[in-house]
Amino acid sequence: MENTITRRALVSLAGCAASQLVFPLNSPTQGQPVFNSVSNELTGKVRLGVIADLHGGLAVDASSRLDAFLESMEKNGCDALIQLGDFAFPNPKHQDFADRLNAAHKHVIHVIGNHEFDFGLKRADCYRAWGIQSSYYQYDIKGVRILVLDGNEKGSPTHGGGYPSYIGEAQLKWLEKQLRESPLPVIVLSHQPLAGPSTINNSKQIQDLLAVYKKKVALCVNGHSHLDALFQVKGVSYLHHNSASYFWVGGKQRMAYYDKPLFSVLELDFERGLAKMSACTGQWKTQSPKQMGYFQSENRPSEEMVVPEIRGRGIPCESLSAS
Repeated sequence: MENTITRRALVSLAGCAASQLVFPLNSPTQGQPVFNSVSNELTGKVRLGVIADLHGGLAVDASSRLDAFLESMEKNGCDALIQLGDFAFPNPKHQDFADRLNAAHKHVIHVIGNHEFDFGLKRADCYRAWGIQSSYYQYDIKGVRILVLDGNEKGSPTHGGGYPSYIGEAQLKWLEKQLRESPLPVIVLSHQPLAGPSTINNSKQIQDLLAVYKKKVALCVNGHSHLDALFQVKGVSYLHHNSASYFWVGGKQRMAYYDKPLFSVLELDFERGLAKMSACTGQWKTQSPKQMGYFQSENRPSEEMVVPEIRGRGIPCESLSAS
């Protein structure tokens, strides 16, 4: 959401019980490297543990927040773990974050965020630190195809400064091929939003593409905005997954901390044709953004989206039930 390196902070740790949220699943995939593909046979449910915007190296208690996530996910019996970007600086000083996450599960899906490029770091640093081979790729889990996007590409004709926020032509061609050829329902993961506030520069182009394959695309999930919100555009659902740590208010106060780490379990239920997101509810650690005067300025997200929680949701998924 923010465009400066001065933005992360801590929050106290705590476990968050799983709840649920749903979205329509439909989308094809194939292409780029396929990492650790599991059986493609449809089973009753697929459970994915999700965390976004941990900010290891910026949030002072990011390490304990990661511990809370990993402990909770071990109890939840997830089929894979997902981090949605701005996870931790991919350098030797912060390698422990990636090592702990990768050691926690056989199937870990990494999304590159904008802060992974701070201090002159590059995609190659993410490849090395996380053990991935590409910044965008497919990953099959028990009858679901996950498409990971890289929204950090340069070349946008409307770039207005700050971090790049764009998906280039080569990646778009790859995405269209995945959507066209996938025999499985698809979930699309990105760090930057594809709809709603703080979208990538060519979000409309991507929305139009995903709409063509809406019967395959179950859900698009992003981090970056530190919001809890769900949008539907042309028959496709877009979920903003809240940060594990805080909401960025800027100015002298900078962060409004959550009193506990926020994370979720995304459960895909083939028998019911539902995608369900677990709830994780906290409070503002000290002052809320409203108390800090955040909403007095124009062009702010609605107060309903700026909350210290991940709401439990349930959404019918045509592509799941059709599978």
